[in-house]
Amino acid sequence: MTMIMDTITNSSLTMPIKNGERVSKNNSQGENGVMEHNRSASSPRSPVPLLLSASARLLPFYLIFTASGFAALVYEVSWNRQLGLLFGHTSHAAAVVLAAYFGGMAIGYAIGGRLASRMCPFRGYATCELIAGLWAIAIPVCVNLSTRSFLDPLLQSSDANLQLVSRVIFSLLLLAPATIALGATLPIMNEMLRRSLTDSNDGFGHRDRLIRAYGFNVLGAVLGVIAASSVLLATVGVTRSSQLAAIISFACAAAAIRMRSRASSIAAPTTDQPTTKAMIPTSHHPGDSDTRFWIMAVIVSGAGTLALEVLYTRLFSLVFHNSTYTFSFVLIGFLLGLSLSALVVRRLLVRFSPKTIVMGGSGFAAIAISVSVFGFIIGTRLEYFRAGQTFASYYLGGLLLVLAMTLPVAFSAGVFLPSAWAAYSSQGQLDSRDVSRFTLVNTIAAALGAILSSFVLFPAAGLWKSFAMVAFVMLIPAIACLVNSLRPTRIAIAVVLAGISCLPLAVTNPEAWVRDEGSETLLRRWHSSYGWIDVVQDSKSGVKKVRQNLHYRFGATGSNATREFRQAHLPLLLHPQPRDVAFLGLGTGMTAAGAVPHRELRSIDIVELIPEVVDAVRMLAEENRNIVDEPRTTMIVDDARHFLATTEQTYDVIVSDLFVPWESETGYLYTVEQFALARTRLRESGLLCQWLPLYQLGTDEFRMIADSLRSVFPHVTLWWGRLHGSRPILALVASEHGLRINESEMQQRLNRLTATGQFEDASFATPTRIVEWYAGDWPRHEGARLNTDEHPWVEFHSPVSHRSGNLLRRNILRDFLKQTLETNPDDSMTYLQTPDSPPPSNRSWQRTVLFPEVETVSRGTEASFEVGLFPFSSANHTPQR
Repeated sequence: MTMIMDTITNSSLTMPIKNGERVSKNNSQGENGVMEHNRSASSPRSPVPLLLSASARLLPFYLIFTASGFAALVYEVSWNRQLGLLFGHTSHAAAVVLAAYFGGMAIGYAIGGRLASRMCPFRGYATCELIAGLWAIAIPVCVNLSTRSFLDPLLQSSDANLQLVSRVIFSLLLLAPATIALGATLPIMNEMLRRSLTDSNDGFGHRDRLIRAYGFNVLGAVLGVIAASSVLLATVGVTRSSQLAAIISFACAAAAIRMRSRASSIAAPTTDQPTTKAMIPTSHHPGDSDTRFWIMAVIVSGAGTLALEVLYTRLFSLVFHNSTYTFSFVLIGFLLGLSLSALVVRRLLVRFSPKTIVMGGSGFAAIAISVSVFGFIIGTRLEYFRAGQTFASYYLGGLLLVLAMTLPVAFSAGVFLPSAWAAYSSQGQLDSRDVSRFTLVNTIAAALGAILSSFVLFPAAGLWKSFAMVAFVMLIPAIACLVNSLRPTRIAIAVVLAGISCLPLAVTNPEAWVRDEGSETLLRRWHSSYGWIDVVQDSKSGVKKVRQNLHYRFGATGSNATREFRQAHLPLLLHPQPRDVAFLGLGTGMTAAGAVPHRELRSIDIVELIPEVVDAVRMLAEENRNIVDEPRTTMIVDDARHFLATTEQTYDVIVSDLFVPWESETGYLYTVEQFALARTRLRESGLLCQWLPLYQLGTDEFRMIADSLRSVFPHVTLWWGRLHGSRPILALVASEHGLRINESEMQQRLNRLTATGQFEDASFATPTRIVEWYAGDWPRHEGARLNTDEHPWVEFHSPVSHRSGNLLRRNILRDFLKQTLETNPDDSMTYLQTPDSPPPSNRSWQRTVLFPEVETVSRGTEASFEVGLFPFSSANHTPQR
């Protein structure tokens, strides 16, 4: 699924930067001149001891700002996940949280800008950090209470418009105290540096200190991204990560108070003589036309930056495995780019005007976007990204690839906002109201840019045209400057730059440039808010596939159909009288299509996250028995977890599809809370069938999923879906009571299935053959590590196993089978055979199929391996060990 809230604007977590001309030591009306004016209106000051160097005296400020950036980023990630569980992890829900987060920040900028010059900035900053930290601790409690209050029917309303409005208002009010406080810290931080260290003789003005502080703040945000995505969310926990960030906020507040007590000379301006622009000698005051230009520039910067983050996330999802780790790469790239651009702007302002800097950044951004698009296509060849043999090498290689593509773009986009502040600076001084005004506009534009690029631009224009459009938007400030000069040379440059920005329009079918597409034909492509959804057909066999973002295939028709149908047959046959079934995940529709010949079913409910997948599956109607439009089928477009939490329907069987465990936030479909929700939607004799792709799981991840399911249900049995040494598939079937399979009754059902002409699975031809796919029980393990909403271990561990090659396949699977599965008990399945029926084969035959080159025992023999035969409970037969 898409990660929109995992992106952050340069104005939402970072420090304000306004810049003016460097002040000469001979300028009597520089920074100290202003502060001396304020000093005359206040009590005598006791300056910070001059024994410390200027850099050492500034270090506490930079440390606070670094910690503040770290905490703010962790808040954002944690809140996104907490609200995602409430609303569902859909792209629309993420957009709601994004709007609420940025909306609160924008309000905070406005409030902070008005109050910053009227208070002691140290106390004001400490108050804001305390509010943010305290409310961050309260948010999980408020989220839990909302599910048991009058708000829940509104938030989960079936009326789409009412649901949207309710969620926006709820999210805004829920996050408002913390986000407003975080936003207000930005102009207050500006006052902290503007009214401190006035006796410093370090050669740097207030402008330069702020730019340096901005760099440290962004560094903190980068560290927050890395820590949250790599360690905190799984190890510390989702809500506890926000509590840890709250502790950091409290430490920042305490440090600010401590700095205030040590710098007692810093006081708020008196009410009768406030600091105003009139008190500050003005060397530059932009006119109305300049004001319009700078407002336009910060709008372009905010909207363009967030739109580009969304588009680059879509771009890299074409070649990455799309875990939380890889989704964080783009954010790291943009944050680093913003930091570097600030440090460079700080120096460029000595030689160039703010408009000149923006003109250069605007032109360079358009060029960098076009170059990065072509560089990505040619450099990756749109092939699945691989780097080294370990997860560490993959992580480093992927991060370097993203940085190579995004750093130049982010660097260019990052010069706009600091330059706007600099245009309104005077003698190196920055007014907090200007800081808040430009940042507020930038933030609102950023939220709109992310939402529009996800739900309007990308779906309507596609990826490559979207890049061209955003590149042209980023070029608007440069064109405005060049054309207004009325010089032919500059107008020609503007035309050339406009042409370069449009180069991505030439990208129509990049797969044909770099990949051999002769074996597959693209039948149709949808540009969804979750990325590309394709239907492709093998040119030789005619097999059709549905895929997302080139490399993630939902399944296929052809010979694969029998196995996919089996994923429905098994749980339905294990239930004695199924009437209503729910499938979590549509895929190609082949699994759900296996339910069609089961005439005893009254309803087939299918839950699918991506609307475009439903349309894609309709193109496979001939192969999937027209499952989408089958009379008994009800299609529900929703997050599976959210559906279970809000539906009142109960089922005899719930089938949970093969979900890639390392996909960002997919791990929530394997948690204790998910299984507990499913249990509440099952009837007394109901079954939950969780299919697992063992070839995508390590041993530890499998244990965590199985132990999590067993902690919820009294009985969990294991059944093979595919006996393949390299790509094995296993089902966990959970129930309130042990399974009782009556051979004669199941044979009658198999006869009815065969009579429909839609059941041709030789492996399930008889009840005995079905029972032979039984792989034992999964016992309860006290003290086992469980996969939970608070600690989503599977989501963060499975990418490591995937890239390190430690997956349940080949030798690792064989060892796990012999040492664990074959030694597990078999008390949860009873097979009632007829007297003249031959007994099932012992369990060891499964190994001969999985590993024919190693195992030699034939199916049906009673010869034993060192570990276990097939000791299931049978009324007429109990095989010996």
